[in-house]
Amino acid sequence: MTDNFEYSAIFARARHVHFTGIGGVSMSALAMIAKSQGKQVSGSDINASPATERLKAHGITVTIGHAAENAAGCDLLVYTAAVKDDNPELVYVKTRGVPHCERATLLGILMANYPSSVAVSGTHGKTTTTSMLSCVFLTAEKDPTVLVGAELSAISGNYRIGRSDYAVYEACEYCNSFLHFFPQTAIVLNIDEDHLDFFKDLADIQRSFSLFTQNISKGGLLVINGDDPNCEPVTRQSPVPVIRFGLGADNECRASDIRFEQGRASFTVIYKGAVLGRVSLNVNGRHNVLNALAATAAALRYGLSFEDIARGLAAFTGADRRFQIVGSVNGADIIDDYAHHPAEISSTIAAAKDAGYKKTTVIFQPHTFTRTYYLMDDFAASLRAADKVVLTDIYSAREINTIGVKITDLRDKIEGSAYISAFDDIAAYILDNASPGECFILMGAGSVNQIAKLL
Repeated sequence: MTDNFEYSAIFARARHVHFTGIGGVSMSALAMIAKSQGKQVSGSDINASPATERLKAHGITVTIGHAAENAAGCDLLVYTAAVKDDNPELVYVKTRGVPHCERATLLGILMANYPSSVAVSGTHGKTTTTSMLSCVFLTAEKDPTVLVGAELSAISGNYRIGRSDYAVYEACEYCNSFLHFFPQTAIVLNIDEDHLDFFKDLADIQRSFSLFTQNISKGGLLVINGDDPNCEPVTRQSPVPVIRFGLGADNECRASDIRFEQGRASFTVIYKGAVLGRVSLNVNGRHNVLNALAATAAALRYGLSFEDIARGLAAFTGADRRFQIVGSVNGADIIDDYAHHPAEISSTIAAAKDAGYKKTTVIFQPHTFTRTYYLMDDFAASLRAADKVVLTDIYSAREINTIGVKITDLRDKIEGSAYISAFDDIAAYILDNASPGECFILMGAGSVNQIAKLL
């Protein structure tokens, strides 16, 4: 993306940067990084949130609600992908010729300042793997800069501003955002059909990931899932050396002798034929073995000792809303989980089974109308693995329901499932049905986690 180079100079000259949608996970982190570089920072968002309050506490002017006057005086406006062309702040800067760019452009500019940067991509697992790798670099005392898509206790938030050449950040494929990034090391965790409101099909998604790997800097490295057949075309077209991770014997970085205790895996890491040692994770789920292998391969590329890697992975106890036990009711655990794609749902339910719960009930809130519509059969198939499924209304996020999809369409495909609209009624259902040894998973990327507060 050539606009990165143009906007790099614009950002360097800018004295006042305004963020439209500043309360977002990535936007709030970028705002703090801009402030740390001496910029005057302001921003606006539709709703107040803990993120906007934290920004205000750091001296950043935050306005609730979008209005043209919020952007007055800025030299550069940064906006999220959710901002529409008729947003009054975007209209204001456009009519006055003030430079403006999407969030991913600024992220790419800022991350280009870190020679040892790792961009973590993939349809699933970006936040967890970024968090794992961050803990590894922190354990090794590498003082990394970190941008992660959830609250991480190890950095007391969703970002960390380090003073070294190391940076770890998420690289999302939606709207081809990651094509703005030029990392030294790129991780591709997996490739699956998703975001079909933007991509045409799986082949289109694979093309996008292949273009992303073309941005890896000269002398860089691609760490990619060797067990995922959807990654194979990207592996084959990589312009840089490749390290494949997975469970298969052909992978350069693989796990053997996997054992589970209360849903948490321990395993031996084998790297290029050499046995490095054993890793014990403090997060649930078989899928996290693959995430840990990806983090291990990337860390080894920077010469970190296996001892530091193993200690860093053990120190990771989970990111916000990733199989997070938030409380209990009548002896049943209440788990908050961000899964919003069929593959993620399958992994989360499998993690609950591995943890030994005698019954798993999923309270699922689908995320976006298009995802629900295009992946309907896959959602139904993955949810059937739960002992009981309760569905609630589709979370619209950035969309309007122009395709007429209904939550009852999904309910009718899952025998024995129920549809309950009101969160108060779902909380009452849990209270009435919870018993010791069970778990109730509040699942989805929307607002379903608010049910925990009601309980």
